Amino acid sequence: MGAELEAGTLAEAAVSQTGCDDFGDIPYEEPLDVLIGSLNREAGLDSDHLAAAGATLTGLLAKRLRLVADRTEYPEVSEEDVKEPIFIVGLPRSGSTLLHSLMGRVAGLRVPLYWEMTVPSPPPRLDTYTSDPRIDQIRVALAQVPDEMLLRHPVAADRPEQCNLLNDWSLLHQALLAYYHLPSYRDWLLDADYSPAFEAHYRTLQHLQWQVPGRWVLKYPKHLIALDALFARYPDARIVWTHRDPAVVMPSVASLTSYIRTTASGPVDEVRYGREWTAFEELILYRGLAARDRIGRDDDRFFDVHYLDLMADPIGILEAAFDRFGVPFGADSIGGVERFLADNPQTKHGVHRYSAEQFGLDPGRLHRRFGAYMDQFRVKDEA
Repeated sequence: MGAELEAGTLAEAAVSQTGCDDFGDIPYEEPLDVLIGSLNREAGLDSDHLAAAGATLTGLLAKRLRLVADRTEYPEVSEEDVKEPIFIVGLPRSGSTLLHSLMGRVAGLRVPLYWEMTVPSPPPRLDTYTSDPRIDQIRVALAQVPDEMLLRHPVAADRPEQCNLLNDWSLLHQALLAYYHLPSYRDWLLDADYSPAFEAHYRTLQHLQWQVPGRWVLKYPKHLIALDALFARYPDARIVWTHRDPAVVMPSVASLTSYIRTTASGPVDEVRYGREWTAFEELILYRGLAARDRIGRDDDRFFDVHYLDLMADPIGILEAAFDRFGVPFGADSIGGVERFLADNPQTKHGVHRYSAEQFGLDPGRLHRRFGAYMDQFRVKDEA
C-alpha cells in the first residue's frame, strides 16, 4: 500500500482544483474521516487503487466547493421550491431503472440525467440543455466503461441515473460500499443521521431546476435505509416502491456490485461477497419496511409496483401510478414511452449471465429468509 489518504490533503487538492475555499454549512468532516480511515485500514487497496479512491474523494470535495460557490453567485437558486417529487425505491434489480426511464418520457416530469448530476456546476440552462458541452465531456468518459458493465447496468450521459449523485458530496455515500471493502464506514452509515445527505440532495435539485423546471422523478433503492429522513426533508414526496422475488434479485445485484468491486479494488471471493452483500440488502429492505410501518402501510403517498406487472403492462402501470399522483398522461407522453420501449429492448446490450450458486446463494433459502416480505406484498416466486 502506498501513502495513506489524509482529509486535509484531499481538501487542499480540491481547493487548488477549483479555486474555491468555502465548503459550505452542511457537515461532512465526520463521514469523510470515517471513510478515509476505512479506506486506509480495511479496504486492502494497492497504491494505484488507493490513489484512485483519493482522486474520487477529491472530486466529490471539488463538486461540493463548486456547488457552494454557485449558490453564492446565483442566490435565486436558494429560492427554488421542490414540489411533490416522486421517489422510486425498493429492492435493486426490480425494474426501477426501466420505470425511471419511462417516467422520464412523460411531459411535465423531470428526471436528473447522468451528466448534470456528475458535473452540475454551473447550473444547466434550458436553452442549452440538450447541447451543453458537459454532455460530450461525460460521453468521452463513459466510452471507457466496459461492455460487461453495460450488460449489468446501462449508463449514458443523457440517460437518467440514480439520485445518490445528488448528495454524494455530503460524503454519506452508500454506493462506495460496492467499490471498496469498508466495514467501519458501512457500520457508520447504518446508524448515521441522514439529514445532511437529504439537505445536500434538496439543494442540488434546486440548483438543477432553477433554469430547467419540472416535477422531479428520482430513483435510488438505498433510500429505504432512511425513509424517515427523506420525508422530513420532502414531506410532500410520493414513493413508488418496486417489488421482485429476492431469490432473483440477490444474485443479480451480487453480480453487478461484485463486478464494480473488482474494477475498483481487485479480485473478490464471490461466495463471501455474495453472502455479505445479501445481508446488507436484507437489512436495508427491512429498515425501509419498518419505516413504512411507522408512516402507515396504507399511506396514499406510496404506490407499489411488481416487476412482473411492469414488464407485462408498462403503460398500464404508469397510468395507475400517475392517476394516484395526479400526473397528466396524454397521448404524446404515451407515444414517448412506447418509443423508448421499442428502442431499448431488455437485451439491447446482450444477456447478463450469472447464477445464485456462483455467489453462495440458494433460492429456497432466500425465499425462507425473505418470506415475511414476500407474504406482505404478495411477491411472486420467479426462481
